[in-house]
Amino acid sequence: MTMIRLIAASLFCACFACHSCRPAGERERSVSVSILPQRYFVERVAGDFVKVNVMIPPGANPAACDLTPGQLKNLYNSSIYFAVGYLPFEVTHLYPLLEEMKGIVLVNHSEGEALLEGEAGGGHDHLVDPHIWMSPARAKRMAATVARVLGERFPARKELFARNLEQLNVEIDSIDGVARRVTSGKKNKLFLIYHPALTYFAADYGMRQVAIEHEGKEPSPVHLKAIVDTCRSRGIKTVFIQNQFDEQNARAVAGEIGGRVIAIDPLNPDWKGEMRSLLSIIEHQME
Repeated sequence: MTMIRLIAASLFCACFACHSCRPAGERERSVSVSILPQRYFVERVAGDFVKVNVMIPPGANPAACDLTPGQLKNLYNSSIYFAVGYLPFEVTHLYPLLEEMKGIVLVNHSEGEALLEGEAGGGHDHLVDPHIWMSPARAKRMAATVARVLGERFPARKELFARNLEQLNVEIDSIDGVARRVTSGKKNKLFLIYHPALTYFAADYGMRQVAIEHEGKEPSPVHLKAIVDTCRSRGIKTVFIQNQFDEQNARAVAGEIGGRVIAIDPLNPDWKGEMRSLLSIIEHQME
């Protein structure tokens, strides 16, 4: 048994013992999510009716994140868990724990989605890119799932959740409209990114991402040369990098192609703000 499982087991016993003295409504209205953008959707749908616990803290990398005792305690005190689906920490740490916790409803946002591989598989389990929330269309379905699940759990608030979802959908549709306008006007539909986080965004809008990261690992010299050659032949000058990743290789490629590194943050707690920022970069800094 891993150290995380041992800590989880002891915390489970402690938390189970204290549930009887904890107000029932407090746990009932506590939900957990994997990442900050999910909290955005839950809070837009539910307002302050539920308390949202985020398992991956700001600045952490979901590909290499362990769970702390504090995170596990908050997890055990939740009634619903909204999982993205195939984030590495979910597959490695979360799902084995939730199998032992029958009192938590697990909702998988990737269930029923047509999942896509990232560049060279993206380095994720099952060879799929988990970043479904970076697609407005899929983000809209995620929000709809939140409204449905919460509506079933709290039927007295179902109409409120539906109204809030309707308002959120208007904003997501606006983002989608801007994305279609911006991307349709681009001559070069190919872009370079360190970690393949925009697979679904690219698929939605007829673009293609090329990843510096190769099969979830640091790129080999051969892979780097191939990327540089592609960028030079296609006139690519912009290199995207996630805030949670080392910029060294991205800057090395940018130097070879006379380009620039631009940081994006798919884990930004302000989903709408991040999507607007991404579209502004594409509109003004890509040909």
